[in-house]
Amino acid sequence: MSVFTTADYTTDKLTPGQRRVMLAAVDADGQLPDGANQRVLNNIPETWARTDAAAGGRFLTAEGRAALAPLGRFSLLARANPETGSLPGTTGHSDMLALVRDGLAVLQDSDGRPVPVADRWERGNSLRITERGRRLVGMPLTAPEFAERHPVGSRAMWKQKEGEPARPVAILGWPLANGTVYVMPVGTHLSYAACRDRPVPAEQIRPAPQVPTTTVADRSDERRNTMTDRKPAPTLDAELEALRGLAAAVVKPMTPGAETWEQVKTLEERATAGYELAERFAEFDQQATADRRAPKAWSIGRELSEEQVAAELEKRPELRALGGMVATLAQMGMAPWQMANLVRKVQAHKQAGAEES
Repeated sequence: MSVFTTADYTTDKLTPGQRRVMLAAVDADGQLPDGANQRVLNNIPETWARTDAAAGGRFLTAEGRAALAPLGRFSLLARANPETGSLPGTTGHSDMLALVRDGLAVLQDSDGRPVPVADRWERGNSLRITERGRRLVGMPLTAPEFAERHPVGSRAMWKQKEGEPARPVAILGWPLANGTVYVMPVGTHLSYAACRDRPVPAEQIRPAPQVPTTTVADRSDERRNTMTDRKPAPTLDAELEALRGLAAAVVKPMTPGAETWEQVKTLEERATAGYELAERFAEFDQQATADRRAPKAWSIGRELSEEQVAAELEKRPELRALGGMVATLAQMGMAPWQMANLVRKVQAHKQAGAEES
């Protein structure tokens, strides 16, 4: 597939017939449909759709894709959140009408139902990219392997040139067909221009480094032994103290009059400490929530009648995989939502094993 980049921007206008045929080609991996009107096919120049004798057909070029989406609309589609499909920022009225007309985006309400473009200003309505829009800008239809290492919204390090310090960034999308991924630089003391999202080569993105365990303030020998000798996990109170130490490292003051490299190093240490703080706080919050709900929700087993089991199966169809084990697991103290999580994890593990084989 030819890769559409912003350098291929064109102001040439298509006729309605050419647009219909070329949009249909986007849905067919770039190949012009054979059953289209021959006069329309003859009027599409080779610069937009090149003949491939070996493959037996004509295929869209980068210039042809650029003719379908001017630069501004391409940027909107390329910046769409690949997981939710929502387009960022404010879309002009004419661009919105064109994207919806061409099937590159759809206006939906908060429940995901399509709504007329006249209801654009209703609360909760927003534009979302379609499968055709993803194909046009080279956005994967499903999460690629790269996204498993750097999920959308996660933090990573962007090293633009060798010898320069890596910059912390937030991942905004999946890698596009042209090898770039949209990121947002993060950190303190950034200028307005530096805080803008931008496409960068995917090979320049690296995982965010983890803070060494020995450098975290107030981490006791007991906590270190827990990670190495598999001693019992620390209590919630002990973990809270460790989180307070991490928070102190995040807001560590900068030395007045320090050299630039020293300030950059301090910022990187703050960033890495912040990443660990966010991850460990999420685990702490889950443990604290489970501990608080334990006496009521799952610590005490309960007997389920056949009617209650049937009601749970109707509410959570994934529990049907457990068969008659639902009542047994309930007696052991598991709540229905825990059973559902167990089933989903097993199914994900099987699927991952099937894909590897």
